[in-house]
Amino acid sequence: MKTKQYISLAVTALMALTLTGCYGFLKEEVYTEYDPSQVLQDEDGVNALLAGAYADSRMVAYDSRNYTYMMNEFCTDIAFETGGGLEANCVPYINFTWDVGNGFLNTHWNKMYGAISKANSVLTVAKSLQGVPEETVKKIMGEARFIRASSYYYLYNIFGTTPIIEIPEGATPEEIEKLGSSTPRATQEVFVKYIVDDLEYAAANLPVVENPIGRATKGAALAVLTKLYMHDKNWDAAAKTAKEVIDLKHYSLYPDYVKMFSVEGEDNMEYIYRNPCLAVSGYQNNYMAHAFPPSYPVQSNWDNFGAQFRTYTAFYDTFEEGDARLGCFVTHYVNTAGEEVELLRDETGKALDNVRSFKYKPDPNAVAEHHGNDLVLIRYADILLCRAEALNELNGPNAESLELINQVRGRAGLKNLALSEFGSKESLRDFILAERGREFFSEGLRREDLIRHGKFISSARERGKNAQDFHVLYPIPLSQIQTNSELKQNPGY
Repeated sequence: MKTKQYISLAVTALMALTLTGCYGFLKEEVYTEYDPSQVLQDEDGVNALLAGAYADSRMVAYDSRNYTYMMNEFCTDIAFETGGGLEANCVPYINFTWDVGNGFLNTHWNKMYGAISKANSVLTVAKSLQGVPEETVKKIMGEARFIRASSYYYLYNIFGTTPIIEIPEGATPEEIEKLGSSTPRATQEVFVKYIVDDLEYAAANLPVVENPIGRATKGAALAVLTKLYMHDKNWDAAAKTAKEVIDLKHYSLYPDYVKMFSVEGEDNMEYIYRNPCLAVSGYQNNYMAHAFPPSYPVQSNWDNFGAQFRTYTAFYDTFEEGDARLGCFVTHYVNTAGEEVELLRDETGKALDNVRSFKYKPDPNAVAEHHGNDLVLIRYADILLCRAEALNELNGPNAESLELINQVRGRAGLKNLALSEFGSKESLRDFILAERGREFFSEGLRREDLIRHGKFISSARERGKNAQDFHVLYPIPLSQIQTNSELKQNPGY
């Protein structure tokens, strides 16, 4: 197994150097212990500050669980949760009954703005560096702008547009606080352009190679840009940036789908943007502790939570026979009492909705809930299918879209599809949505895919949920509305 050089490990030793005072509007208090422009005068100091920005932007451990599954998968037709102390928190997401006081939404808001704040601090300090090569300064700024842009994107995915906060040079604590309490939500045009400008700068100034793991790259910037354009149905731009990623010729599909998500498979060229994890508290992937079924024969060093992440039988049934991706699911097991347990259907054929996704294959060296599998945010397969979808939206069924889809299906051991099988843009669109579900289950992409295809609300209603049209966005957290008098709530809440 490869040795990992994780940025996140460095963070614990560098936290004393990171700023805590540029987002007073997220806290009850503004901290102004020192002026970073006086303390962080060299490249090492700025890199320490950058490490803090990376740390704040990472969605690992419970932040990943809450964003990936609670907010983006349990509200879809793939999975849901029952049991344990978590159930009461998951029910609103499953049943479309979330409200403005939801604490997990507020935590996500604060976390992303914390990362934005520290990225802004890096940019402020980097501009004043003396004696550092211009190329190095641009790379540092590219990383900071990538962190800022991706954090805004993950806010956008949940809430829609939010306030753009930039701290003027030399601003006093009072002025910073006023900005936070009086900046309105940006318009759609301004917000998207702001993210695009950051990502284009990052793509122009970042290296192609991810070193160390988790560091921002040219490919990651272009990939987030592609996802942004897909979100906004800007098909021309999405097709273009997806092709730019492909044309880097740096990424490729990992041949073993099941192994890819294991610790052993992390050294692959399919992960474009990831959150690195270690089997250490605060840096862990804790997915599997929620996925093990009751009395599953776990290793003694693994935790098995009462909270149970369950996959719908109907979703499992969408896979073709022989699909290699089915190897990530457990439908039957022998429990610790020696009893055989079925998870797919009972003896009468009734769906049990209890299939378990073991996508992040248990880490043999995990410590309790702390597994070391890196959490993937964007894979090369996603970029291939994004371009296939964008080209279909532009031109209808076409040879390149089918070739891209067949690359992904071929890795799963499935037969190639023929262009003649799709007689309309709508038929290929529907197939791509279904294929994306089979490719990206347990990765938190289903909600955004369903929304983009106009099926998020109708799919929920088909499952008996009282979903309303305004539920395509979550509410702005009440505590943020109360703090900022100019912050307007999303419609319907």
